[in-house]
Order: sequence, then C-alpha cells, then structure tokens
Amino acid sequence: MNFFNRSLGFLLLIISFLVFAGIGTAHAGPVIKFGDESWLMINYEMQLYLQSRDTGSGSSRDDSTTDMYFRRNRLSFIGQVNDTYGFTFAIQHQGEKRIGDVTVSDIPGENFDVLDAFLRADWTDALRLRIGLTKDPFARETNEGCFFPLSLDRSLFGYTNLPRLNRDYGAVLWGNFLDAKVQYRLAAMKGNDEGDDPESNFRYTGRVHVSLLDPESSLVYRGTYLGTKKVLTFGAGYQFEPDAVYGNLSGRTLSKDYQAWTIDGFFEYPTSSGTFTLSGAYIETDFDEAYKGGDPDPRSTGINGEKNGWYAKAGYMLPMKVGPGDLQIYGRYEEWKFAEVSGIFDQKIKWTGVGLNYLIKGQDLRVTLEYSNTDFDKKDSSTEDFNTYTAMLQFLF
Repeated sequence: MNFFNRSLGFLLLIISFLVFAGIGTAHAGPVIKFGDESWLMINYEMQLYLQSRDTGSGSSRDDSTTDMYFRRNRLSFIGQVNDTYGFTFAIQHQGEKRIGDVTVSDIPGENFDVLDAFLRADWTDALRLRIGLTKDPFARETNEGCFFPLSLDRSLFGYTNLPRLNRDYGAVLWGNFLDAKVQYRLAAMKGNDEGDDPESNFRYTGRVHVSLLDPESSLVYRGTYLGTKKVLTFGAGYQFEPDAVYGNLSGRTLSKDYQAWTIDGFFEYPTSSGTFTLSGAYIETDFDEAYKGGDPDPRSTGINGEKNGWYAKAGYMLPMKVGPGDLQIYGRYEEWKFAEVSGIFDQKIKWTGVGLNYLIKGQDLRVTLEYSNTDFDKKDSSTEDFNTYTAMLQFLF
C-alpha cells in the first residue's frame, strides 16, 4: 500500500496542476462545418486508473497487486449530414492491465477496437434509428454513459454475453412519446454468432421506460445529472435469442435458448441542502441451464453468462463548491448468483463499494476515489475475498 499511496499522491499532484493551470475549462471537441447543415465533431475522452488489490501476486497469489492503465482511451467522430441523418464512429484503446473484475492476470491484457460505427436517422422524436455497430439497448446500467456514471464505473456484473464490449451489429428503433415521458427501444442484433451456435439467429430486444418528472429523452442515460434535473424514471427490458448455445459443446447437442429480463429505477432530486441520487435494478439472464449439460458453451457461464442479481446505489452532492469543484459521495451494493464462475457452480458474489467524485468542470475533468470489497460465498484458492482501491482521472475534450 505504500507504493499505492505514493502513486496516488503523484496523481493528485498532477490533477492540482491541471486545475490551477486552467485546464478545467474542457468542453466538447472541435466542430468542422460543411455548408449550412453538415458538420463533424471530434471528441477525445479518457479514464486513467490507478488500482491496488490486496491479492493476485507473489508465489502464493496472495500478495497485493498494483496497476495503472487506461480504462478507456477513446477518439470519437460524430457527424451530421443534415437535420435527419448522421453517423458516429469511435475507436478505443484499453489496458495494459492485470487487475480484472474478479481475477488478477499474470499477463497484462489490452485491446484496441472499433467501438462504435453506426448511422443515425432521426425522422421524428417518436421514430429514430441506429444501424451498424452500436450498444445493446437492454439494460439501463449498461446504457448509462461510461463517462457520466455515479460511481467509478457501471456494475461489473450487469452485462449480457456479447462479443464486443456490450456492442453488437444490428438495428435499434427507438423514440419518445407524451413529451418524452415515455421511451421505447426495439432491436434486432447479431447476438451470439461465433461459429459454435446450434443455429444462426438474431437476438431481439425490447425496452421501455416511463419518466414521472423531467424526461430522459436520450438513448444514453446518465448515472447522475449533477443536480441539473429532477428525475424519477422506471424501466424494463426483455431480450431473446433462440438456439443460442449448446449445453454439450463437444457433442454439438442440447441446444439452448437465451433470454434475459430486467426492471430498474432511477431517482435524482436537487434541493437547497444538496442533490440526492438513488437507483437500482434487478437483472436475470438465462441459458436454459446449459451449464448442467456436461460441456457447456463458455458463453453460457462466467460473470456474463447465466445469472441473476441486483444492485442499489446512492449518492449525495454537496450544495456548495469545495475549492474549484463539486464534491459528490456515493455508495453501492450488489448481490449476484452465477451458474458458474472460476469453476465453481452456483457461486454467489456480494460487492460493496464507497467513493467520492471531485468534479472540477462537471464530468469533463473529474477525480474519483473508490474502495470496494468483493465477497465470494464459496471459496477456494482462486476465489478468496479481496479489497480493491482505485483512483481515476477522467478528462473529456
């Protein structure tokens, strides 16, 4: 922990320099105009993590591990041809990192991907389309912007099993009704289609939410609006893919369907005493008990496979500034049951985290400090409980 403390102090020193040097005036990236209607905006977004976990290294794997890496390092191009048609293209680098969700790797992992590549058509507020490589629209948590969360990041366990960072190829039809109080999303996407599927079928998704106070009219949610809106939104989603995996992969037998459903709620209310945030969800993903088939497809197991669980998170932002920025404290708690994780069946995990955000220029320049504990119900040499300490610097331009 001495190394972690020294590194954290160094990181905070850099942040202090940025603040007092005036870099806290970050804003949306440059816009290049082409005629009266067409334009191109270029955005750079990054999250630099400094982490320490009290396990994972040494000959017995129980010594602490310290890591520094880009959680996200992204360049985006957002274009508009006219009022109706536009596009988004984004590339992203992640890693090199050793500290994962529930494991520590001996070899740092990294990836460089085309993250988003889709066309947009906005015919009316009630009828909009995305087509290409885009986000799975199923759950609120994974559709909260990764640079606008309440806590350090979204839930580690709230994802479905998709091959490309919660993205997929397909079409998402969506829109808003009743002054954007009601929103729907319908999608047909590629789903699990990697050559080991019983059949090659699309994954179909439907989602709807209702906003009782200020509307959430965007396709991208926020984990906190930092006191700029009064929000009370309830949502639900369902998705289905027939013949998605084999329960017996080597024998190509026991074809299994995939389905998932979720319900969620989000509340944020600014007052003269500060801004209060509360949200939570239940998510269940099901591969028809493929994990009992003797040789299940790996996509049906692990933290993104068959599971059910819930999370709750709460935040409070002070009504006054602290120095040049706003201070927001938060906590979150999660409980999940997995069909199989790290070779253990019917594993349960409890995850607890607390932290604070220091928002120097909203989300454009932000520092987050977080402590979390991961508790395994069934323990062996690879599933001992552990603590993780994280410092994050976020910068958006």
